[in-house]
Amino acid sequence: MNANVLSVKVEVKRVDLSRGRAELVNDPVVVEVPVNLHVNRRHVATLLALPDQLKELCVGWLLSHAIIKKVDEILNVQVKGNLVRVNCLDEVEMRLRVASRVGVVRSSCGSLADDFYFLIDRISKPFVASDYTVKAGQLLRFVSVLNRKSSLFRLTGGTHSAALFHEGVLVAFAEDVGRHNAVDKVIGSAALRRTDFSKCVLVSSGRQPAGMVLKAARVGIPIVASIAGPIYSGVEAARKTGVTLVCFVRGRRMNVYSFHERVVL
Repeated sequence: MNANVLSVKVEVKRVDLSRGRAELVNDPVVVEVPVNLHVNRRHVATLLALPDQLKELCVGWLLSHAIIKKVDEILNVQVKGNLVRVNCLDEVEMRLRVASRVGVVRSSCGSLADDFYFLIDRISKPFVASDYTVKAGQLLRFVSVLNRKSSLFRLTGGTHSAALFHEGVLVAFAEDVGRHNAVDKVIGSAALRRTDFSKCVLVSSGRQPAGMVLKAARVGIPIVASIAGPIYSGVEAARKTGVTLVCFVRGRRMNVYSFHERVVL
């Protein structure tokens, strides 16, 4: 299989009970591959991800897990097939030693065991102090843009999407098999462009546990909005890290779970 293929067609039996018929068709299915991330020649993680935007994925993963604090700590990034090598400054080594206690990522969502977050947060305890605000109507527009750009999801039904808006302007978009990966891709893409995260809104299609909220908090994104619902750990993480968490952004409604003042009518 070509490393750049994002979906393949497979034969399926499509059953339609309303019409009382079944037929064999070729249906597109999304692809995932193991992406091996090496930092300073050390294997740090294996991410099961869509084989697209791998540089952005790995840069965003390192930022959102507090292994690097800013892209200036990266000397260079090399992508060869599904192998991504990132060379960093020496100060990253201490954070790598902490991260190495946990091991590789074990799910296609790109999520880690909870103890990883506690280990990293012993080094970095983020709090977003941005006074950036957004109109509720803008959040509805952002979700509309996210849905409109999610072409691979419409084709296969097997992906999550994420988008980052800086002062109302779309600066990054990504789809992936995992909601964590999609978020890491847009964070990495925006960071490589030196985007000011303090004036950004992160929009996602996935549910919001603590791990998702912490990704935003660690890079200083003040507002996270999702079509899906929150997990209690996500609400608690948002309240502790200064992130405005908005979920169920659908139709003309939404729920704001923390730091309500950033969402205005």
